[in-house]
Amino acid sequence: KALDLEDLNEEDIDEDEILAMLSPEELKELQSEMDVIIAPDESVPVGQRQKDQTEKPPTGTFDHRSLVDYLYWEKESKRMLEEERVPATLLPKKEGNKSTKCLPPQEAPEEPETVEPNEKLPEKEERKIGKLKIPKLSLNNIKITSRPSGNDTNLESTLDKIRKNNPSITEVNLNNIENIPKEMLVDYVNALKKNKYVKTFSLANTGVDENISFNLANMLRENRSITTLNIESNFITGKGIVAIIRCLQFNETLTELRFHNQRHMLGHHAEMEISRLLKANNTLLKMGYHFEQPGPRMVVTNILTRNLDRDHFFILK
Repeated sequence: KALDLEDLNEEDIDEDEILAMLSPEELKELQSEMDVIIAPDESVPVGQRQKDQTEKPPTGTFDHRSLVDYLYWEKESKRMLEEERVPATLLPKKEGNKSTKCLPPQEAPEEPETVEPNEKLPEKEERKIGKLKIPKLSLNNIKITSRPSGNDTNLESTLDKIRKNNPSITEVNLNNIENIPKEMLVDYVNALKKNKYVKTFSLANTGVDENISFNLANMLRENRSITTLNIESNFITGKGIVAIIRCLQFNETLTELRFHNQRHMLGHHAEMEISRLLKANNTLLKMGYHFEQPGPRMVVTNILTRNLDRDHFFILK
């Protein structure tokens, strides 16, 4: 109902009645216009002149246990960060028994798992184009494979050659191959235990899980030829990664390890364990993983730098 305000005097205007006729959206719009037109009252404290901008939907119920765990790992990360900034000679020595088992003991409670989209690793393709001369595409120049991934590795024959220690097989690339049976992945890992010629083993985006990661850990304990291991974009948990890192104290051959982009978050405890266990390894030079905690990140960076310096020293020597 519209009111003819021109025929009414100021005394006859009922402001409460007009405001009662407005919808909540109209009231908010009126409040915004009033904030712009009317100058703030200088007698009112500054904190009370500002409009409330804190309205937002609740993020969830309060979880005291999660908060305590988060504060604990934050404290441990800061402590580790400070220790890395202090010269090693000023730190008290810590004695500990060296574990001889690759499988992890009882772990702390795992961090909440978050599901992230599983990303496929793109195939690296290089195309050389001459100066202003672009060759025409033809079916003869296109490599056709039976798999959508484009990886045409013959699983059965490659596995057989690995078992027979064939010197022609120095790189095993299973990246992005769909639906490889878990039993076949285990057979590949077990066959590499005694193999002497394979240098690179790539299992990115092949569905490797925690059980297979334990087999990988035991394989690295015995294998003396693999220098690069790629297990990115899989389903390995923090326990599986820690088991692999634990076995690196018995491996002096592996120089590059890549395990980024797992479907499950590793968690703060796993990152702490990784940084602690890597101190016993002197040969790892590259690691493909981004640490969430600054403490373990700095520790691992210093360890890899130490190993690089050590490697360069022996080369010069």
